[in-house]
Amino acid sequence: MSEQYIVWLAIVAVVVVSVLFTRRSKSASTIAPVVPSAQWTEVALADGKLIQSEQLLPHAIVLGTDAERPGVRIAPLSDAERFRMAKTLPVSSDLGTRLSAGLQAVPSLLVAEGHRGKQLMEVVINGDLVRAADGMGMRAWAVGANNKIVEQAKLFDTNQLQSMAGAAAVWQVASVVVAQKHLADISAKLEEIREGVQDLSHFLGEERRAKVTGTYDYLATVASAISKGELSQAVRTELESCDRELVQAQHHLQSELERRCAKAVEHKEFAGTGDLEKDSVAKYDELAGLVNDMRLTLKTRALAWHVLSLFPGEPGLKESKLESVLRSAEEIDLRLKTIEENAETDGRKFSSFWNTEETLAARRKVVKVAAQKLMEKLRDGTVEAKQNVQNSQALLLTHDQPTSLVFEVEDGRIGQLRMMEMASVAT
Repeated sequence: MSEQYIVWLAIVAVVVVSVLFTRRSKSASTIAPVVPSAQWTEVALADGKLIQSEQLLPHAIVLGTDAERPGVRIAPLSDAERFRMAKTLPVSSDLGTRLSAGLQAVPSLLVAEGHRGKQLMEVVINGDLVRAADGMGMRAWAVGANNKIVEQAKLFDTNQLQSMAGAAAVWQVASVVVAQKHLADISAKLEEIREGVQDLSHFLGEERRAKVTGTYDYLATVASAISKGELSQAVRTELESCDRELVQAQHHLQSELERRCAKAVEHKEFAGTGDLEKDSVAKYDELAGLVNDMRLTLKTRALAWHVLSLFPGEPGLKESKLESVLRSAEEIDLRLKTIEENAETDGRKFSSFWNTEETLAARRKVVKVAAQKLMEKLRDGTVEAKQNVQNSQALLLTHDQPTSLVFEVEDGRIGQLRMMEMASVAT
């Protein structure tokens, strides 16, 4: 080995030790916003000159199916004021613990050695993408400041990036965060349904009444689970059973409405039509309870669809379920014609030598008004169901705006977790 070569090796050793000593001597006791910086990764001889090869740390880690439009973006937070202004999550929330399990490897990939210690990080969740994808085909990428994919192999082991402490765990937490933003809306709808459940009529029968009330109770349980950070596949599967049972109850109610409308009111009087008027009006007044049951069942289906839409993946199925609810509302609307036609049939029975034509006409009108009130109640129910679905769609769009979680990280552990107000999150 030549003396010149030994000299060069000595110079290299001095440079490396100097760089490492300088970095590790920095204080790690304070929170410091981090901006990814360059790090020297290679020292080599070329044409007798000392060369240092510079590689940049990634600007962010992104998760999803498209690196340019990811569902989750993880990056150092360079603005300490944003962290200070963010809303602290409740102590009871276990999101911090669950997120920590999924982010253990991220700080080491994004933060230069010289900046170790307590740092600020940020996770930005794109709600609509998280709901649309199930995470099964999700990948992780390193991106630069221009959001373009950087060459992973030059930064760190690709396998480490793909398996970083369970990317699926990060995706699951992101799904819970998106779902929790809907809790107030779900609770308000549950309260509306609760009042209706208490007044269910006898038309459904005990078995079908139990299906509607059981679904209501289950949706309330699901809301409670979401508030505690759970969004399990078991719940997702059970929602299928809830929807199927509500559809069965709805079909039963529609058939019952058809049957009772078509049932003739007997004219038993020898003379006059007073009892016929009373019985005909009672027929349509009684059907109002059945219409209320239809209205409540449809409203519960709309809420079940809203809850289903919060689960990740299956966008095609969610769209089909939505169309099914709207189609059911249209089917119920068709019963308006049935009521109208049967009211006309009932009106033609008012014929008696004992009553004047004016009296008969007045009594026909009374029956017609009773039928019209029933039709209005039914129409209001279908309009309400359609509005509920449309409102839910609007809420999904509103709550799907990017959500930002900011947190401290020290020695690989996630500290205090905070959420930025929606208006404060940059899209």
